[in-house]
Amino acid sequence: MKITLQLFSLLALLAFTTPSTFAEDKAPAKTEAKEKAKSKYTPLYAQVDSITDTLLTVKGDGADTKFVIAADTKISKDKKGKEPAKASDVKAGQWIGGSYTKAADGTNTLHSLHLDVDQSGGKAKKKDKAK
Repeated sequence: MKITLQLFSLLALLAFTTPSTFAEDKAPAKTEAKEKAKSKYTPLYAQVDSITDTLLTVKGDGADTKFVIAADTKISKDKKGKEPAKASDVKAGQWIGGSYTKAADGTNTLHSLHLDVDQSGGKAKKKDKAK
């Protein structure tokens, strides 16, 4: 009887401590995955200097910065990506937003490009047509 009670107590103790140990081990892995996902793309907000179907050049403080437009680059008229656009929709002098990755060789590749931004970095204001 004493052995059964001790065995039962030991099993109960193991049952309550084991899940919390596993939860503690898994928490850092989730945090690391989120940090990697966040740091995968670098935000972009700039004024367009020139654009072709495969290359975007934006104005900078010194030299202009160039970005490769890949086949999988998502170009949209809005930040949510609901209105698709093409590189030909972008005009020189226009403010754009988006994200990119930088390769080991220094090449900047666009991940996404959004056209509907204003100079302050927010969503472009719609002009009042009633006037």
